[in-house]
Amino acid sequence: MSNNPNDEIELILKILSYQIESNKSLNYQGIDKILHLLSNRTRRRMLVELAHKEGFVNDLVKRLNDHPQSIIRHLDVLKKQNLVVGKERPGEGPGRPRLYYTLFPGVAKFIQKSETNEIRGNQSHICSSFPRLNTIKQLLDKRISHSEQRKIVSEVETIKTEHEIALEVCNEILATMKKRVTKIKVE
Repeated sequence: MSNNPNDEIELILKILSYQIESNKSLNYQGIDKILHLLSNRTRRRMLVELAHKEGFVNDLVKRLNDHPQSIIRHLDVLKKQNLVVGKERPGEGPGRPRLYYTLFPGVAKFIQKSETNEIRGNQSHICSSFPRLNTIKQLLDKRISHSEQRKIVSEVETIKTEHEIALEVCNEILATMKKRVTKIKVE
């Protein structure tokens, strides 16, 4: 997993947007609950990992370098909030089926769709860099022409700018929420 905080910030914004869009009656307590849920770095990292690729518990233990019981506990919390879902499938070789975890279908669709959100004035941010960056990373392993390399540099610079704008907006949102929220419990 990348240690890029922009991945986590973008995911937090998308999950918060998903929760607000899917639950029109969401109030400040509901928003506080979501922010509290996402205040845990392991859960954020787990969501980022599952946004990239599904995994079973031992796979997530390796990918996140964490204890199995911790991973199971965080998965339970995320399942209760309908952010992840487990699907039983046969494992490789004999034995019991494995429980593979992935993002809840509504969350996955929301995260993957490319939509423009109004940020400030006429500026907009496109929340679609996960698939774009993955495609670009796959191209890096292949021989590509000089003109394609220039296109990649231009596109990555655009993505970087989008993330910088998103980071500014995240900081504004967090500052506003910190003024409103008196106390958020940390697990």
